[in-house]
Amino acid sequence: MKKRVSILIEEGVIGQAKRLSVKEGKPLSHVIQDALVSYLGNREQVQRTREGAYQLFCERPIRLSRKQFNELLKEESFKPL
Repeated sequence: MKKRVSILIEEGVIGQAKRLSVKEGKPLSHVIQDALVSYLGNREQVQRTREGAYQLFCERPIRLSRKQFNELLKEESFKPL
C-alpha cells in the first residue's frame, strides 16, 4: 500500500531526480522510492559488514601496521553511516 508524504528536498537534488525521471521514463515518485530503497538496503549491508568485521577482529586479533590500518579505514564499508 502506498502512502502520500510531504518532505523537503533541496532544489538541486529534486532537479536531478526530475531529470532522471524524464531520462528513464519513470514517474518522479518511482525514482525517489528506488533511491530510498537502495539507500536503506545499503545501510543494512554496511552494518552487517561492520558487525562481521568486528566479530572477526575480536575473535582473532591481528597485528596491523599504521599504514595497513589507515588503508582499511579508507574502505567503503568502514566509512561513517
